[in-house]
This record gives sequence, C-alpha cells and structure tokens, in this order.
Amino acid sequence: MFIWQISIGIIFLLGLAYFLFARRAVHIKPADFVVAILGIGIGLSLGALISLPLGNLIHNPFGQWVPLIINIFSAAIVTTFFYSQRKNIVTNFNNFFTSIIKSTLKQRESKLQASLPKGSIVVDTSAIIDGRILEIVKVGFLSSTLLVPKFVLEELQKIADSGNDLRRTRGRRGLEILNELKKQKNVMVKIVDIDFPTETEVDAKILKLAKQLNGKLMTVDYNLNRVAQIQNVLVLNVNELNNALRPVVLPGEKLHIKLVQEGKDKNQGVGYLDDGTMVVVEGGVKLINKGEIEVSVTRVFQTVAGKMIFAVPYAEKVYA
Repeated sequence: MFIWQISIGIIFLLGLAYFLFARRAVHIKPADFVVAILGIGIGLSLGALISLPLGNLIHNPFGQWVPLIINIFSAAIVTTFFYSQRKNIVTNFNNFFTSIIKSTLKQRESKLQASLPKGSIVVDTSAIIDGRILEIVKVGFLSSTLLVPKFVLEELQKIADSGNDLRRTRGRRGLEILNELKKQKNVMVKIVDIDFPTETEVDAKILKLAKQLNGKLMTVDYNLNRVAQIQNVLVLNVNELNNALRPVVLPGEKLHIKLVQEGKDKNQGVGYLDDGTMVVVEGGVKLINKGEIEVSVTRVFQTVAGKMIFAVPYAEKVYA
C-alpha cells in the first residue's frame, strides 16, 4: 500500500509540475508527456508486482529497500521504452480511438437509416430556396416523406447569415419555406441527423444519402441533377416538371404576344408567354412595345432551360 501511495503521488506531482511550470520551458508536447506518465505508471505497477514478494522473502535491513530499488529501475526502463516509441504509441492510440468513433457513428447512422422509410424524397438546399416545392405540396401533387439532412439545414443557415444581402434574403426565404412545409398535413418533413465525414461537399453527401435510402432527390441544381442521373439516383426536378406542364405549341399555330426587347440577331423581337416561355419573332424589332401582336409559330426548340419558340408576324395589326 505504501508503494502505491508513493507511485500515485509521484505521477500527480509530475503532472502538476509539467502543466504549471515545465511545459513552456521544456517544450514537451502534451501527448509525449502523457506517454511518459503512462510509462511511469506501468513501470511502477510492474515494479510493485515484482518487489512485494521479494521484499517479504528478504529480511531487514535490505528487505525494506528492495521494493524501492526495483520500482525505480522498473519505472526508468519502461518509461524510457515508452518515450522512445512515443510516435508509434500516439499513432496507435489515435487510430484506435478514431476507429471506435467511426464505428459508433456508423452504427448510429445505420440505425437511423433503418428507421427511415424507403423511397423517401431527399430535399436539397436549392429546392427549398426555390420555393415551388411548397406550392406543389399545397395542391396535393406531392405526398411523401421529405427528408432534410442536417448538413443541408446548416448550409441554409449559413446562407441566411451571409453578409451578401441577396444571399441572406434567399437563405431566410428558404427557412420560411421549410417552416411552411412542416405545417402541411399531406407531407411529413423530417430533419435527419446523418452525416458523412469522409465527404466534404454537401452535394456528395446528399447523393450518398439518397443512394443508401434508395430514395429520390429533389433539386433544381442543374449540375447536381446531371451527376445524380449518372449515379442512377432518381431526380425530381421542379424545372423539368414546369417544362413538362407547359402547353404544347406546334408550327403554324397563332399566338398573341407583346414584344418587350430586341433579340440577339438583327430585326428580332422577343416576348414571353404567361408561363415564361421565350418567343423570338423574326422581323419583330419594329413592333417592340407596340402592344399585343399576332404571330405564327415557325419552329420550337427544347433547351435545358425550357422551350424556345420562333415565330414571324402574322399580321401587322396591333391589338390594344
């Protein structure tokens, strides 16, 4: 018992002296010092196991000094060995605790993923800020579980706290949209605390989550949409939905439109239908801001952004 008390006292005093006085002067890294203390503790423990039986066998006056001598030598040898191998010891300890943390996080994520319904819709930041998802939910065209990962919510919060006025406004609007979505009865919005530490980009994380859940991804981000398709993730893109719902316009059909600006080419006038479709009128530059005119459709192009209609004036008559 006396030896154990001395051992604990030595370790305590060494630790106190290091952190109060010697750390700045000696310049020993805290990790190296912990390894040295560990060596002292293990050395004293081994010395105690060896010296106590010997102390009982050897009679006075040497019996009382044998435990002390053995403990000193044992602590010195073990501490020297530990300190010489400090880099390997620290690396192994770091790897050990990192593996435990990763294993714990993986088990936690697996349990959380198992509790989530398969086929859920994972919503990204762009779809929330866009806002049209709220209108789709309100009219009943979307009724499912909407999953908002915590890292998406954090990204939305960063945008809302941005120093840029436009980004800050968009971020706050996104938070308002998310709150409104949570109030809707025909969908369930769940904030899921799932993260993928090995991935640094939010887009990579959200794709990985959608794949693991065998779910769908809702986004209006063009690049994310294409990457998701390459990785065989089903995408719900509000822009594509909007394009699909636009009325079909055929060559030869008559439209009434007001031209508001010049086109890229000479003599072109540009106007827009009620749904936002661009109409380019050849020879319509002189009819810009002249009121509503009648045009005849010549051809229709489908672009990534949507449909583009080309037409020519059907009559010079301007409708009031």
